[in-house]
Amino acid sequence: MTRDNAPTAVLQDIKPLSGTVILEVGNAKSPACLRVATSFAGKIMSELGAKIVKLEPSGGDPVRHFPPFLATGPDGKRSALFKFLNTGKTTLSMPSDAVAVRSAVESLLGAGVDGVLLEEDSELKAVLARRSLALVEIAGWPAGTPALGKLSEFTALASGGLLDMIGEPDRKPLRLGGHQASYSAGLSVFTALMALLAERDAGRHPAPARVSLIETAMWVNWKAIAGIDEKGKSPTRQGNQSEFQVVRCLDGWIAVVFSVTQFEGLRDLVNSQALRHAKFATREGRLKHMGELYRYLEPWFAVRTRAEVYHEAQTRGVPLGPVCTSAELIADPQNVARGFIVPLADVSVSDARAPRLPVLWSRCVGTPTSKPREEAVL
Repeated sequence: MTRDNAPTAVLQDIKPLSGTVILEVGNAKSPACLRVATSFAGKIMSELGAKIVKLEPSGGDPVRHFPPFLATGPDGKRSALFKFLNTGKTTLSMPSDAVAVRSAVESLLGAGVDGVLLEEDSELKAVLARRSLALVEIAGWPAGTPALGKLSEFTALASGGLLDMIGEPDRKPLRLGGHQASYSAGLSVFTALMALLAERDAGRHPAPARVSLIETAMWVNWKAIAGIDEKGKSPTRQGNQSEFQVVRCLDGWIAVVFSVTQFEGLRDLVNSQALRHAKFATREGRLKHMGELYRYLEPWFAVRTRAEVYHEAQTRGVPLGPVCTSAELIADPQNVARGFIVPLADVSVSDARAPRLPVLWSRCVGTPTSKPREEAVL
């Protein structure tokens, strides 16, 4: 039977990257942010059907010891982050002897590999570069620039300019929670590897690509860079003078967002005569009186729940958004109906869950493989 005529049950098992084999090569010297970025790129490819062979340093991937932890059992604490990033991969532990490592990698390459995710300064780079592979190297600093110290998620946010955008202008900047810079870099690595695979499939020999964590942070902060005025003044964190803010309501917080054409709807929503003053009639005027504007908005929100605010705003076409907790997202009927939150596989905590890949094709979803395919020593 041809694929075009295959039953739906069979088609659901065929994913876009089925049959693709990718090596994910770890480096014991890499900072944690690069480990997370590399693993995140591999995770996306795995959920799209690729077979990911993860080569851990002889001492193991340090992310195995990162919080939050799921449980403590005979094998010690189990990292939820490691499980999220690596479920579905074939995990191999590299020997400590460099010669044995090269020999083992050559054997893997001989068995058929399509692409490689490689952390910078890997001793295996020379071995892998000799092959006609789609190879992406994930690095901390841009090529040709000296490293300005040991890199971390926090320092990447600082050096890439994102830190300057978050917080109050008269207080120190605030960092983004989690691993946002690393995940963004992981997406860039995934994009680069897919481009190289497409180039290979077109009959060309793809040259190795390189993704920098610092450059990724600068890239996602493009709007601030593009917004530098003619006097060289950079956009920065605005605090309570920001056009879009978060305000308190009866049971939590609401994100207030409105375009130029939506301000009248917001004004009518809160039924404020004060906001009809001429100084609020234009965006330029509102920007000059933003603190005062929000003082008129806040009392209306303070006596309503998030659900009440949201539904009333929807009737007027104003895109206000409730600030949701993780528990609320798990219980949300829409997420439940779409099966978006799935069990975190192969863990000892029965109710541990995580979002699936946010991709749909032909009504099929990308979901994590039930458990790691194997763990072994090379």
